[in-house]
Amino acid sequence: MPVVDTEVLFGLSPADRRHAAVLALLARRQGLEAPDVALLEFAEVLRGRGRPLGVVARALRLLRVEMEERGLGFARTLDAETLAHGAEIEEAHRLTFFDALVAAAALARDGHLVSDDGAFDRVPGLVRIPLSAR
Repeated sequence: MPVVDTEVLFGLSPADRRHAAVLALLARRQGLEAPDVALLEFAEVLRGRGRPLGVVARALRLLRVEMEERGLGFARTLDAETLAHGAEIEEAHRLTFFDALVAAAALARDGHLVSDDGAFDRVPGLVRIPLSAR
């Protein structure tokens, strides 16, 4: 089952520039999942933007509800192997920490990842499905 990049999670917000593309994606594709590492990145981005922890917690709970309503599943992928593989991907293919973890999570599933981030194209075995593809 393909997993989605963190940009899809942010795109669930009507205020996000990717909102229409995310809704179109979820309307045409069944069986997509958000890996736990994407939710972790989502939370860390909010924290990095200076959001209070209570706001981060509320945003995560709202995100979960929105995922459920839109039929976006949840994939548990975070374990020692995912972390190790993520570190290898980060080093070998010059991805950021979280992008490497998302790539490792996708490879642990079926190797397919929905993202517009071309950096993922550097990871052998990973098939990137553009978010904006029609």
